[in-house]
Amino acid sequence: MGNNIEKLPLKKRIISGIAIGLLYASLMAGYDYVTEDSFSLVKFIFNSLFFGLVMSYAFRYKVSR
Repeated sequence: MGNNIEKLPLKKRIISGIAIGLLYASLMAGYDYVTEDSFSLVKFIFNSLFFGLVMSYAFRYKVSR
């Protein structure tokens, strides 16, 4: 009656990392817009890549019952 732990395929991890990274970077760019900071493409790319890589690494396993 334990949990099954399996590693997600690399393709799925890359796609979800890109999607999550872009969502996070968009939210941070929206926050910069609201606080009247200037838009920085370098900051946007860094936010999306760094956060996407961290989330891909953090959620590399699928746990099912």
